[in-house]
Amino acid sequence: MLLTVNRMSALRALRRERSENGRLTGARTDLAAPDPTPRKRWTAGIIPKGPLAIDAPPSRDRPLDIVVPQARLRPRAAFFRSSVHGGDIPPGSYVSLGEEVASVGPELLFLELAGVMHPIVHALVGYELCGTYARDPRSPRTGSVTFGVEPATTKARIAEFLDGCPGLRGVDQARRTLAHVADNAWSPTEALLALLVRLPVTELGFGAGPVTLNVRHETTAELLQRGVRASRVPDIEVDGTPMGFNYDGYGHFDLASIARAESAEERMGAMRSVREKYLDDLRRNRELTARGKIILPVIADDLFADGGLDTVMLEAALACEELCGQSLGDVRLALASPLLARKRQELIWSLLPWEPGTRYARAMAARQEAREGTPEDVLLLGDEFVTVEEVSLAGD
Repeated sequence: MLLTVNRMSALRALRRERSENGRLTGARTDLAAPDPTPRKRWTAGIIPKGPLAIDAPPSRDRPLDIVVPQARLRPRAAFFRSSVHGGDIPPGSYVSLGEEVASVGPELLFLELAGVMHPIVHALVGYELCGTYARDPRSPRTGSVTFGVEPATTKARIAEFLDGCPGLRGVDQARRTLAHVADNAWSPTEALLALLVRLPVTELGFGAGPVTLNVRHETTAELLQRGVRASRVPDIEVDGTPMGFNYDGYGHFDLASIARAESAEERMGAMRSVREKYLDDLRRNRELTARGKIILPVIADDLFADGGLDTVMLEAALACEELCGQSLGDVRLALASPLLARKRQELIWSLLPWEPGTRYARAMAARQEAREGTPEDVLLLGDEFVTVEEVSLAGD
């Protein structure tokens, strides 16, 4: 059997591959014609569920996205939703997943999703593909995230791929989205924070300017002689300024370990570990300041609290003005409008890893549909990244 998945099915499959293996293990390849051999015809039961991260065979209601090299080779089975890729796709744009299943590669996937995803969600997929984490393939909003995986691609490789197929549909939109993506994000929430800092005000971001993520800064020889750590890595730095941000989620300090302790000795050990982490954070901020970096901590509460991130960004703008004598991009402009602030907070809530995010995303999509007549701009729906084509299924 030979089969190549694309679009949402490919995103799911690549997440599974990276989560389970830590990287894309298959070789780059070209597009092959679908073939059910040794079976004579396609049936849902012969589709391998493992590499595609599906729990049941595909069906008419939940079809599998596949791609074929010619229109005449489209399988007639109702459980497929097929696209055609011609000879204008650069060589090696596909990747093997094993079990005679392949997927579009991460660069081609990024291009495909440009035409069907909301640009902000599309950018977050770009951060994931270029980052060191993978969302849960079955439940990308609230499922477990796999950290420390190898990036599937880089921003530069995606840009080179787009330059190699200038006439394809979606290239211009993909380029616009890619401009807001940065390499080397370490977590989904860090990526969301970086994107909001980077996005222009007109797209509900803070407009601070381009960002760089997780760059290691070496400690000076003077401090090394005093026993200071050899290097520090701030999460997010705003290019051309000394400003940056470190995101500390709810699990940053393992306070639950104290509650879980079954003895006084275990409790004291857990308390020591939490205290050591807290002190290390304080030292980190001092050492980065000594390197000329003003790195503000951002906590999960800042994102979930109404207007919390706006307050952090105002503090960043004030610090930049007072200490450096320069403005922090368009942050002041972003904070000037209460209407923009409300829309931005609803956007943040719709993208965070919590169940109410689904409700906010649905509400935003409904308002968009009522305002424009067609739901062309949607964010997240249920546990899936929503595409324009899937909105018609959202009647529940």
